[in-house]
Amino acid sequence: MIETEELIYYFREPMTYGWIEIKLSDYLITHIWNCVNDARGNSKPALIGHIDKSIKMQDKKGILFDQLLKPLIVAYGNKWDHDHHKLGMIPSREKWESNSSLGNYGNYQYYLEQFWVNYQNQHEFNPLHNHGGCYSFAAWLKIPTDHYEQNQIYNAKDANRSMNSAFCFHYLDSLGGIRTTTYEQRPDMEGTLLFFPAKLNHEVYPYYECDDQRISISGNIWLKECTAAQMKDKSKLKVSYQSK
Repeated sequence: MIETEELIYYFREPMTYGWIEIKLSDYLITHIWNCVNDARGNSKPALIGHIDKSIKMQDKKGILFDQLLKPLIVAYGNKWDHDHHKLGMIPSREKWESNSSLGNYGNYQYYLEQFWVNYQNQHEFNPLHNHGGCYSFAAWLKIPTDHYEQNQIYNAKDANRSMNSAFCFHYLDSLGGIRTTTYEQRPDMEGTLLFFPAKLNHEVYPYYECDDQRISISGNIWLKECTAAQMKDKSKLKVSYQSK
């Protein structure tokens, strides 16, 4: 009788970064529409989108940031950590002289730096790109098309992938292969927000044979160094960086 040894093995999964998908509450949707209605200023010079217009907004009273974005930052860090945007910086001369070990680079707080609304017409698109800052988000307020119907149009019918009217994330797997996650644009996606690392590549494909506009919002969250007073403010979401 041949004896066999028990196989002992381990599954190892490489570290990677994902994103958070959430459905906005009616209260937050109403708040965002109020921000949209008061939007002022052209955002397009800072953006790559080949679309009708992008207009700067203000998050009135910080409602979106305080009630949604701050909790999502915490949730993201608990799941994947924040190391994807760890700071590369040289301390000031004062910090260099006062902290010879260079162990503590300072304390920072998150804040919403850019916030804008996009108006997209048929045939327009957002090419492959990423954002500045630490985290970004995108949400759809109005989607006038159905993904399935859009991909029955002549240019997409019988193609091996349905990309008309799609939002896509692109990233590399552990073998260096390019992977894509597609969000099919249709009315039931209205009110959906995606929260992701700012450097995650994404793009928006055009839609056709529809005269109505697609309306979406987006924004970027950055870090800035805290003042002494801000460090004592418990309402601020802060992070400390230490050299290793």
